[in-house]
Amino acid sequence: MNKYLKIILILCVVGVGAVMLFEGASDNKETIKIGGISALSGVGSSVGEDERKGEVLAVEEINKKGGINGIKIELISEDLSIDKINKAVSVAEKLINVDKVVAIVGAQWDETTFPILPIAEKSMIPMVGADNSDQLEKDKDYPYFFSTWYDNRVGVREILRYSSSHNIKRISIIKFLSAGFWEFTARTMTNEASKYDIKVVSESDLGNPTSLDFRTELLKSNQYNPDAIFIVTTDFNQCSFLKQKAELGINITALGTESSADGTSIANCPDLLKNRIWSAPTGGKNYSEFESRFMARFGQKPNSPSAATAYDSVMVIANALQKTSGRGGEELRNAIQATNIEGVSVDKIVFNQKGFLVTPEDTFSMKGFKDGEVVDLK
Repeated sequence: MNKYLKIILILCVVGVGAVMLFEGASDNKETIKIGGISALSGVGSSVGEDERKGEVLAVEEINKKGGINGIKIELISEDLSIDKINKAVSVAEKLINVDKVVAIVGAQWDETTFPILPIAEKSMIPMVGADNSDQLEKDKDYPYFFSTWYDNRVGVREILRYSSSHNIKRISIIKFLSAGFWEFTARTMTNEASKYDIKVVSESDLGNPTSLDFRTELLKSNQYNPDAIFIVTTDFNQCSFLKQKAELGINITALGTESSADGTSIANCPDLLKNRIWSAPTGGKNYSEFESRFMARFGQKPNSPSAATAYDSVMVIANALQKTSGRGGEELRNAIQATNIEGVSVDKIVFNQKGFLVTPEDTFSMKGFKDGEVVDLK
């Protein structure tokens, strides 16, 4: 009897061990989850959708090569636009507490990212933004936040260089809000203008990031006889601005940043883009190959530079996860800070001490719209 009991006990132990091994194998097949936060509807959705596509392409390419030590990455995309900023906290808490992501790409733009920073910091979840400025850390450092987006100071200086060489000496600034990216670019323009023998003759604030009425501010600005108006628009309001500018007979150049001729504007008001010029990132040496892969996957070229920076954000996270063997938290944060990899948005992705992309001075060039397409300006 004892003999049979021993056999039964041995079989039970073997059985339990087999179950444990099976369960361990099952655990090893679980995915590593990362979140993506961008505007998939509402204001900025053409940019946000491009970001999501860039993230999807990166995840698919990583998984095709075996993932992170054989474990696939799973992307969980969440919709958050500036006109739904009240949802920022709930979106972040879902990704962190329910989905259990180890890192987040995003959120899109400074305004929607700012409410999320303390949550990610407390939870030790690294965030790698695809289009954020270092103004997010103007008053406080957030060690768990990084950004692959370019330093737009370089872009503004490119605008000023071009303006100076094309006899644009007086600039009026119109901004949507005295905060975020609008305030950042306005301050940069004002602080740098005199170095290029340019004067900012007026500055006005619409007071509403979703405004569609520009007539009052356009008329105010025009009273100062500017040679150009500087304004940062989005897919949501670009055509409205250009239409009202034309209706008021204000035919001077409208200067802007890379969002000045997104796919929505080109589709809806191409005739109004003739007096719109802007600075935009040129992309790294690997950008053309990325663009080809993006087009093969989604049937169109990227509408925004954010497609490339979002792709790079995922690659930064994946590279760091490879170093940590999939572990998150402080270990992942430290690995991201030490990033030194090739990118598609720039040749080399390296972060400064505050976690923002080191941006070479030749990263931006001037663009315009002619004969139905975006062209380089000299």
